[in-house]
Amino acid sequence: MDSMKSNVTPSEMISPSRAAGTLGSLVRQLTQEQSHAIVIGEEGVPKAVLISFSGFQRLLEAAGAADAAMVADRLVSAPQAGEGLSNAALAQLVADTEYDAAAGGAEGVERGPDAGGGA
Repeated sequence: MDSMKSNVTPSEMISPSRAAGTLGSLVRQLTQEQSHAIVIGEEGVPKAVLISFSGFQRLLEAAGAADAAMVADRLVSAPQAGEGLSNAALAQLVADTEYDAAAGGAEGVERGPDAGGGA
C-alpha cells in the first residue's frame, strides 16, 4: 500500500518481539489512556499499530462521517431529475452501440447464450 504512505512519524516504535513479550502491559497502557497508539515496527519501519478499542471506535466513526460527507458532496453535484442526457441523446448512444456491435466493433468479445450469441 505504498499509495497510502503517511506523513505521520511515530515518536516511539517497539519491535514485534518486545510487543509480544509485553502485550498485557501495552493493553493496560492503552486502556488507561496513557497512550493513544503504540507503533510496532522493525529497523525504523512501522509495520502495525496497536490502539485501544475506544480509539478504534472513534476511527470507525470518523471514517463513517468522512464517507457520509463524500456521498453528500456527490449528491449535491449529481444531475437533478430532468437534467443530464435527454431521451433522444440516450437513444442515439444505444443506436450507435448497436451499430458498432453489428459492424464488428465488438470483435473478440465472446457472447454467451443469454447474450443472443452462440457459446
